[in-house]
Amino acid sequence: MARLGGSKWYSPQSPGGGSSSMSTSSESSSGGSQCYPALDLELLKIIWYHPNMNRNAAEHILIGTNKVGSYLLRNYSKGGPDDLTVSVKYPNDVKHFPVLWKGDGYLFGRHKFSNLGKLLEHFENIPALGTVERGTGGEVIQVELRYPYPRETFDDDKAYYGEISNHIESGARPADIHSAANEISDPNFEIRQKTGYLTKRGDRVKSWKSRWFVIQKNWMRYYSNKDSTTPKGIVDLSKALDCNADDTFANGFTLSVPKRVYYIQAASPEERESWMEMVRWKLDYYNPYRDKVESPKPLYT
Repeated sequence: MARLGGSKWYSPQSPGGGSSSMSTSSESSSGGSQCYPALDLELLKIIWYHPNMNRNAAEHILIGTNKVGSYLLRNYSKGGPDDLTVSVKYPNDVKHFPVLWKGDGYLFGRHKFSNLGKLLEHFENIPALGTVERGTGGEVIQVELRYPYPRETFDDDKAYYGEISNHIESGARPADIHSAANEISDPNFEIRQKTGYLTKRGDRVKSWKSRWFVIQKNWMRYYSNKDSTTPKGIVDLSKALDCNADDTFANGFTLSVPKRVYYIQAASPEERESWMEMVRWKLDYYNPYRDKVESPKPLYT
């Protein structure tokens, strides 16, 4: 049985327009009956859930969108009856991330959500899955869950994609997809990462310098530039205390850790908000009891 809560991507009615009671079939958009054996119809209220779609079909569909960050939800063929998979369009392929039911919540990456509604709320915040190089020019982009692919869109596109199932069931596959390599089998993958340039004020020498920042898991590292392999500094966000906007300098914010405050400047108000949202999300996850520890006071010298 699916465990759901409220979300803007959650339709209050089942696909056939009736109640959400259990059934073995629902009405398709063409007016016919589409069979979902033993399926919890609560899942069908998620408008981007595709109950009869396998991995190969998901790859064809998402590549056809030509939008990095397009994604859909489907059943996890290698898991249990309540396990799901999020399939995501990357620049050069499609990757698949399991959503595993653990009896008391859904596990997506390292993070557990008490019900699918909570997970959908997380998706509404456009979470980042990580960074990847696009093409051969070395351009690094951040892949985010940005464009949910609705089931009704798939219904509208069936005339175009109608032969996909027969095509892929026969064993034919697109040349640029290697699906086995794209299955994220480790359930502990990190779903929140961020990279980019920020300007940081030095601790002892109060000069401002551009640094390449990388947030991954509970670590925030900063480097001289994005090609550097040796960090200039490392911050353990599980021990960080607070992150606040600081309008004493343009697009500024502070990160407080025991015995130190980091002064950081973004390129724009939007960039500042994006970085602060990421840092605060990490603090909430890795250090939820930080409010009991007094943060050091910013010093303007």
